[in-house]
Amino acid sequence: MDKKTSSNTKKEGITLAKILRRPLVRLVLLIIIIIAAVFIIRGVLANKEDENTTLVGYQKLVNVTDDKYTFVDLEGKVKTYEGYTSMDDFYFDVTCVSKVSDDTGVSEMALINRNNKEIVKYGEYDSFTQVVGGEFYKVEKEGKYGIIDYNGKTIIEPEYDYISVTTVQEATEVVFECQKDNMYSFINETGIKLLETDVALHSISYANKFNSDYDTIVYISLNDEKRYFDLVTGEELFKDIDDVNISYNILESNGKISFYDENSKLKSELDTSEDYSFDVRVYFREYVVVEQRNVASGNREYKYTVYDNKFKNILESENKIYPVQDIDGNVYFIINEDDGVKIINENKKEVKVEGYEFNGNNINNLQFLVLNPIGDTSTYEAYNFKGKQVLTGIVEYTQKGMGLIVQSYNDAGSLEKYMLLGDGVKIALNENDEVAANDYYLTIENSQDEVVSVIDRDGNVKIDKASGTKLFYVEDYIGIQSGDTVNIYDVNNGNQTFSYPMTNYLNRDETVNIIELTTGYYTFGGNTILEK
Repeated sequence: MDKKTSSNTKKEGITLAKILRRPLVRLVLLIIIIIAAVFIIRGVLANKEDENTTLVGYQKLVNVTDDKYTFVDLEGKVKTYEGYTSMDDFYFDVTCVSKVSDDTGVSEMALINRNNKEIVKYGEYDSFTQVVGGEFYKVEKEGKYGIIDYNGKTIIEPEYDYISVTTVQEATEVVFECQKDNMYSFINETGIKLLETDVALHSISYANKFNSDYDTIVYISLNDEKRYFDLVTGEELFKDIDDVNISYNILESNGKISFYDENSKLKSELDTSEDYSFDVRVYFREYVVVEQRNVASGNREYKYTVYDNKFKNILESENKIYPVQDIDGNVYFIINEDDGVKIINENKKEVKVEGYEFNGNNINNLQFLVLNPIGDTSTYEAYNFKGKQVLTGIVEYTQKGMGLIVQSYNDAGSLEKYMLLGDGVKIALNENDEVAANDYYLTIENSQDEVVSVIDRDGNVKIDKASGTKLFYVEDYIGIQSGDTVNIYDVNNGNQTFSYPMTNYLNRDETVNIIELTTGYYTFGGNTILEK
């Protein structure tokens, strides 16, 4: 018993302080501290370097004088470069430049970043051509072509006689079509060859983007044959499918609907019976609605199924399902039933408005629904998505951005025109008022009175009847021409930021918000960039 006690006492005496006093332990700790310090310093330097080379996306060349090239970026910052014989606009922080070599006296080209650091050295390639919005460059070397990215990484070696790029609207991944020795190669953004063929008659098509950050499927038509590939992995998915229709990673073929996930793997498959035909629609890139119709039965039987972007079944109904989206991006599913309209949110919580129905008009980005009494399409009422009535007596309506332009009867029985916003906010409109909208604001322009107002989504007046006519509206700035003068306002605070006579106007670039006048370059905010 005593020995055990003595042994325990001995162990308890080995404390952390005693361990830290040992020379070997101290040495190990010192090494760990030094290594940690090195990594911290490297991290700080890396962050500093990142701050210096942060991608600004786009910088525009606005002026060239005395071999000086002046650029303005999206934040309104100005930078000047010297010593070049030519420069292009910056995309992804990179541009193509040229200058005469001191050694050969020949003009050579290179890629540099905005800190004048060479991304691709002079003379490495004979020419550069921006493709895919500057994300890639087609390069030429000794008459052959290849592809590099904006970081200078080689994607395709310069060994082809011809390279073209086929893109579609909203495409985020692309395929490069390369040709040499009468052979055609289709290569993705990472250099993976999808297909090589000698068929000269061919075309490339993309499935629309749905449930991922890239367009998953591309199909290449070769005469009467179609080959389907994953754009990222290069894997061939299938080929020679009759009567195929593919969109948003959804394949319709041979009475089946196949869903493919972001990795182009078969997620689920709906086998529609021969007694049913079907239709597939995608809403807001978030939901798929499959409508099945019994075409053989004497009774018209329908089945509607909603799938989310992971192709999980979330809602079914025998009545048609209308997905709608409010101003904040929330999606609701509207279902007409015999005794009223049902409003279901994404968490499947539902409310019902008795005695009304949804007319099916595709009105979105609002804070309310337009319903009409069952069987009566002559009048409408506005309800919010919680089923609360907002406005009655509507006889006509149109959508303008997040606002709804309505005509309704007042208490005296007279017809009046309003712009209806969320929470029942009504803005009275004159007969000559024209309403336009962007994502955040609405403009009301009266050409007869020559006044312009700007209102936010909550009905707050940001600019109240400024004199003139609207000339342009870019992001947070609106230009209003009054006589021979243009006044620019910041719609966030309603303040006038800049004014210029039309006689001095030369050009306007709405990408970087620059006004070029005979006297110089200025921002929409009124800052002087460069005087002439």
